[in-house]
Amino acid sequence: MRDNPKVSLLTQVDTGLARFACGLLEGLKHLGLWLLGLIAIANYYALIFEYGEGLSDMALHEWAFMLLALALTWRHCHYARHFDYGFWRGLGRWLTAQGILFAVGMIILAIPEFTGSAKALDSLDLATKEEEVLSLAFALLALYLGAPTQPRTAPKPVTENPRQAPSTSPNPDKAVSP
Repeated sequence: MRDNPKVSLLTQVDTGLARFACGLLEGLKHLGLWLLGLIAIANYYALIFEYGEGLSDMALHEWAFMLLALALTWRHCHYARHFDYGFWRGLGRWLTAQGILFAVGMIILAIPEFTGSAKALDSLDLATKEEEVLSLAFALLALYLGAPTQPRTAPKPVTENPRQAPSTSPNPDKAVSP
């Protein structure tokens, strides 16, 4: 690529518009994933308390989900603090992971609808339990994968002292006086 310090006004406007559009799309992507993550959290609440009877309504796998979700959320917060993520960046990572796997789960659960095999499963009353367990498993997977694994910014390389010229002294610890 040429290093041309003088670019035309049209080129500057064009690149500025492209950067603005990319930034806007990036922001909309993050907003959409955050919203999907919030919808996923509301969906998990609705899956667990589907009959509105409180804790007596919960099945054994839902109790296990709640305990594992609590442990994985603690893990996420611990790693976020350890790797110096702020509150919003940690929450964003958590919600983004929930949103991505919620979207993947919706796609996976929608495939049987198009093939017609869901009607056969509905007659056995297994489809709802399998879908619920799969949704809760995706939520746990999102909690596990959403935790930070490395610092946000790469650690600055340690710069060593500039190399010193070898000494002509018989004792390497002492400097030669001029």
